[in-house]
Amino acid sequence: MGTSPKLGAYNYRYGAMAGGIGIAFSLMLFLMGMTYDQSSIIQTINVLIPASMAVIAITTFKKDNAGLLSLKQAIKAGVGVFLVAGIIGLAYFTVFINFVETDFISNTAALQADALREAQPTMDEDIIEMQQTNTEKYFYISYPFILIMNVLIGLVVGLITGLFTKKS
Repeated sequence: MGTSPKLGAYNYRYGAMAGGIGIAFSLMLFLMGMTYDQSSIIQTINVLIPASMAVIAITTFKKDNAGLLSLKQAIKAGVGVFLVAGIIGLAYFTVFINFVETDFISNTAALQADALREAQPTMDEDIIEMQQTNTEKYFYISYPFILIMNVLIGLVVGLITGLFTKKS
């Protein structure tokens, strides 16, 4: 009986592909002047990129493993692909906001303050300015939360894909 393939290799390979495609998508948005656009379509595409790579990783692993796939393996693959893609994406994002779009944090904070002014026109301006200052000051704290969300989404994608494709 042959040895089964290593799941980690699939996580790295397809996670790296998802990260690369995500970087290409981000650069496309930047070149089109849509860096600050937070439309639901863009958010959906940003989730579908690693989700599709996770599904491909799971189905490829199953095929390479003689048609055998446990739910646990599918979940590990989903989480792994999303985690690798998230780490690559955050590394790119760090380079992007420090060297390419150096005003990204202050521009984002200003856009959030404008949105808050529009949504709450009676809110005290001092509170809005405090929120804007805190956003700029603590921006990097969002990194762990982004990774946690990636892992959770990967867990769901792996679970759903595993339920449909598992065979022990």
